[in-house]
Amino acid sequence: MPLAITDETFPDFIMHPLAVLSFTSPWCTVCRKIHPALDALSAQHQGRIAFGILDVSVSPDTPARFGVLALPTIIVFNSGSEVSRLSGSVSRAELERVLDELSCSIT
Repeated sequence: MPLAITDETFPDFIMHPLAVLSFTSPWCTVCRKIHPALDALSAQHQGRIAFGILDVSVSPDTPARFGVLALPTIIVFNSGSEVSRLSGSVSRAELERVLDELSCSIT
């Protein structure tokens, strides 16, 4: 299950070797549709990749800092640096492809 991330917990969260953060909001129907994929991928990659969900209506500073203009937006971080970004309706297969590519390139 992805962690609930806030502006306060964000800096520690992104320091994982590979961290996937979904910027969402409760009113976003597309966001709710991708949550099952994030749940499944979180369980599949438990201990290797950190997954989190940040509610932009509760924690607005982090999305503003990263220029998140559309929901959902998923940003993948490698030890604090953004390495990939996906916006809009993203399939589980597409997210898996990105994670597989990044996992291979990150030691």
